[in-house]
Amino acid sequence: MADSTLISENQTSYLVSRSSRDIQGFCENYPLRRHKFEGEASKGSLQCRRDWTEYIGLIECWGSCNPWEGHFGAVVLPFCKPERLAIISYIFEYAFMIMSSNQQQNALYLNAHADNLALDETEYRTVRCITGTKQIQSKMLLELLSINAPCAEIVIEAWKAMISTTTKQDKSRPFENLEGGGGGTICRYADALQYGHPADLPRRRDSNDYFSFDVEWEEFQQSEKATMTNAVWLFMQWHNVDVPEAKILVQQVTNGYEKEFQQNVASFVAGKGKDNIKLQTYLKAQGQQIPGNVAWSLRCPRYHPELCEAGKMLYSTVQGLSIPPKRVETPSQGPASTVRPRGHTNASVGSVSDDSSVWSAENTPSPRSSVSSASSHVEDLRPLSLGLEHLLGPSDYISSLPSKGVREAFIDALNVWLMLPDHHAIQLKCIAQTLHNASLMLDDIEDSSPLRRDQPATHMVFGQGQTINSANFLLIKAVDQVRQLEDEQCLQIFLEEMQNLFAGQSCDLYWTRNGKCPSYEKYMEMIRQKTGSLFRLLARLMTRKASALCHRNIALESLTMKLGEYFQIRDDYKNLTETPGDSQLRALLQQSRSPGSLDVPTKQCILEHLHQAGSMEYTVKSLQGLMGEITGQIGLIENDTRCPNWVLRLLVHRLAV
Repeated sequence: MADSTLISENQTSYLVSRSSRDIQGFCENYPLRRHKFEGEASKGSLQCRRDWTEYIGLIECWGSCNPWEGHFGAVVLPFCKPERLAIISYIFEYAFMIMSSNQQQNALYLNAHADNLALDETEYRTVRCITGTKQIQSKMLLELLSINAPCAEIVIEAWKAMISTTTKQDKSRPFENLEGGGGGTICRYADALQYGHPADLPRRRDSNDYFSFDVEWEEFQQSEKATMTNAVWLFMQWHNVDVPEAKILVQQVTNGYEKEFQQNVASFVAGKGKDNIKLQTYLKAQGQQIPGNVAWSLRCPRYHPELCEAGKMLYSTVQGLSIPPKRVETPSQGPASTVRPRGHTNASVGSVSDDSSVWSAENTPSPRSSVSSASSHVEDLRPLSLGLEHLLGPSDYISSLPSKGVREAFIDALNVWLMLPDHHAIQLKCIAQTLHNASLMLDDIEDSSPLRRDQPATHMVFGQGQTINSANFLLIKAVDQVRQLEDEQCLQIFLEEMQNLFAGQSCDLYWTRNGKCPSYEKYMEMIRQKTGSLFRLLARLMTRKASALCHRNIALESLTMKLGEYFQIRDDYKNLTETPGDSQLRALLQQSRSPGSLDVPTKQCILEHLHQAGSMEYTVKSLQGLMGEITGQIGLIENDTRCPNWVLRLLVHRLAV
C-alpha cells in the first residue's frame, strides 16, 4: 500500500513535452519534469547572490538560472518539497559561485560602503572572502537544521566529504580512468541533499562534462594549468583524439551509464524494493536529475557564454540575479522545449520576491616556547641535548583527541564583526587551543576524571607528574604566543583573565572537596571567572587587535559573559544526563574502586534524588533562559553593527540543549 504521506509527482511538477525520445542524444526514454514552484528556486538563488555580494563581493558569473529550460533546482529536483526548494537552490547557487571564484587571484571586489582604513585592499579582500564564506555556510546550515536536524547532519557530513575529496584533490595529477575523475562538482551537492543513497546504483556526471566542456576548455587554454577534470579532456588524453571525437566517446559512455541506471532501478524495484514505495519514489527522483541536468545544460548561460546577452535581455537586473519582465523567444538549440499546463505561469521568474521571511539578511601555529632555544654558548656546555618528547607528549596526546572546536568557532564568529586579518585570527586560535589543552589536562587531574572525550585522560596515560609539567609548559607557551601579538595591552589582558580563571577554579575545587553548596550568586560568579575568562580573553584580545576604531566599540562583554555561563552549566548538565558509552561505564566502575570515590549505584541514587527534587528541570529552564539572553545580545549587536552574524548563530544553535 502506498504511503499517504508521500507527495505525488504531479503535486510538485509537470511533464515537459518533447519532440523526440531523447535530448540531443542523451537521456533516451527519460521523462523530463519541471517544478511547479520554480519561484521558490529563484528566490533561493536570488538570496544567495545577495548574501554573496554583501559578505564577499560582487558577482560576475552566471549561476543556476536558465530563462529557457528552467532553473537548475526546478529541473533536477522536480519532486522536492516546495518548502525546501529555496534552501536547496541557495546551496546550488553557492556551489556555482564557489566553483567560479578564482581562489588564486581572489578576484572579489570590495564593498563600496566598507570602512577599514588600517587594512590594505588585498588584505581586506582576503578577510572578507574568509569571513563571508563562513557567514554564508553558517546561514545555510542553520536553515537546514531548522527544517530537519537529523537530515541536516547528513548534509554536513556529505559536505565535509566533498571538501576532503574535491577541494583537496591534486588537480595537477591526470586521472587514469573515469572512476578516478568522475565526481567532485555540483553533483556532490545534489548527493548531499539526497541524504544518502540506499542502493548501489551508478550515477555519472559525464553528460555535465559534455555540455560544460567548451567554456571550461576556453578557460583552460587561457590558464597555465596542465590538466582538466573534465571527461571530454580525459578522453582526448586517453585515446589521443580531438575534441569532436572525444565528445562522441563521452556521449557513448554516458548513454551506457544511463541505460545501466534504468536497468538497475527496474531490477531493484522488481526484487528487493518491490513493496517499498518510499524507496521507489526516491529512485525515481534520483533518475529525474539526469534529464534535468542535460536539459538545463543545453542553453544555460553558465555553459554557453554566447547566451549571456540574450539571457540578460529576458531579465531586469536585481542585485546580480534577474527578474524577466516578459518572455523573449530565441532560436531553439535542442528538442527539449517547455510546454506548460494551461493557467501555469512562469514561476521561475515572475514570482521572485524581494523579501523573504526565511532568507531576509536583516532578519600556522606559533613557534615553540623559548624553553627549547637556549643561547649557543650554553648549548656548548651541555654534554647531551635533551629532547622535548617527554615535555610535549602529554600535550600532543590531548591535542589528538576529538574536539568540538567551540573556541575556534567563537573566534570565527566574532571576526564577522571585528574583521581581523587572517594571521591574527590564526594567532588567537593557537592561543585558545594552547590554553584549552592546558586547562583540560589540569582539570582532569583535579577532578579525578579517568576519561576525556571518551578516551583515557592524559594523566591516565602519562601519569600526573608528567601531565602537570606539560600543562605548565603550555601556560608558558601561551604567554609567549600572546607576546607575539606585539601589544603590551594584550599581555595585560591575558594576565588579568588568567587570574580570573584560577580564582574561579579555586572556588570550584574548594566547594567540591569540602562538600559545600555555594549560593546561586557565588556559583554564577565562579562560572564567570572560571569558564567565562577564556571567552572574555579571546573577545578582549580580538577587540584590541581590531583595525577599525569603530569595531573596537562593539559591546561584547555581556555576550561573552552569558556564553561562559551557558557553556559551563550546559557542560555540567550533559555530564549528568547523557547516557555513557561502554568505555565510560568501565571508567566509572574503575573509579568507584578508588579511595574516596562513590560507587555507581550511589551516583545513580544521587541522580534520582536530583530528578525528584526538580533540579534537572530547573537547570533546563535556566539554560533556556540564558539562551534567550544570548540570542537577544546577538540581535542587539547585529542591529548596532548592521551586520547579521550567521556564524555565531550557528554556533549557538549547535550548543542548544
